Amino acid sequence: MPAKATLQDVARKAGVHRTTVSLSLRDHPRIPAATREHIKSIAARLGYRINPLVSALMKSRRSGQAVKHVALAYVTAYPTRFGWRPPHHDRPNFFPGAAERARDFGYKLEHFWLAEPGMTEERFCDILSARGINGLIIGRLPPGQQAVRLAWERFLCVALGMTLREPLLHHVTENHFATAWQAMQRCRERGYRRVGFVFSEANDSPRVGDRWLGAFLAQQQLFPPADRLPPCPAVPADEKSFRVWFKRERPDALLANHAGPIHTWLERMGRRVPRDVGLVELEEHPELGSAGVYYDPAKLGALAVEMLIGLMHRNEAGVPDDQHEILLTGEWRDGKTLPPRK
Repeated sequence: MPAKATLQDVARKAGVHRTTVSLSLRDHPRIPAATREHIKSIAARLGYRINPLVSALMKSRRSGQAVKHVALAYVTAYPTRFGWRPPHHDRPNFFPGAAERARDFGYKLEHFWLAEPGMTEERFCDILSARGINGLIIGRLPPGQQAVRLAWERFLCVALGMTLREPLLHHVTENHFATAWQAMQRCRERGYRRVGFVFSEANDSPRVGDRWLGAFLAQQQLFPPADRLPPCPAVPADEKSFRVWFKRERPDALLANHAGPIHTWLERMGRRVPRDVGLVELEEHPELGSAGVYYDPAKLGALAVEMLIGLMHRNEAGVPDDQHEILLTGEWRDGKTLPPRK
């Protein structure tokens, strides 16, 4: 791997002093605009990027004031400013755990809203750069959105979850395959023999559903052939398609991403959970008493911060050539929806 370009390499190529390069890359008005642009183009060709940690240290030395916190950005794109967190959304809130872990390392995590009225992608990037913020955690995107367009080469980035498809960044997420795998094992241990799979609601990340479904199908191969059930074919299912599938396959337990619709549909069919059918909720909500795998959102937020700080120390900005994924394996929690089968 070739050595990374240094500030001195840029200065030598441009025929100027290191200070001139430093000021130009920070858009200091003391340097003529034409010179700044020339030096920036050389830096880009050489692949030189400012290290945010060094930048913060130099700022402290110039101002004579200690920098207590290097700010990190928690970027969200929901239609409303706080639509990404409870009570506005039923998905977990990763921000508190991320903010706490950032403080452990001397950083301050701040929320930035991409959908601010009048905001453009260029202005958003300029605001972050003006604040000296180079490290970004991209929160989960709202349903239907899979892309975010920023000047990625200016930032070091980690995404939370798997909703961001363009670009593909380093990301931290739950171990969804292990979730469904463990759910199938628990069903077998408790005496259930005909376990079905239902997308009871639309999933905001198809890749997550693929992992659940992959584990379900793999575990099905361990069942006797007569007990192997095909998944409910509609994605997501509606009440009519669920009813047809349920009557044909006769499952005694269900894996579903959300429990709410399942309870309603079964009750209208004269069936009850768990009296007639066991249920595992893949996106488990402990407060509802469902059996499932629990993921501590604070741990996921903390992992994202740790991954981001690693990128900052290595000064690995931009969209990665080799995307890294950190998976957190959750903890099984018994619930009233999957009792041992008599």
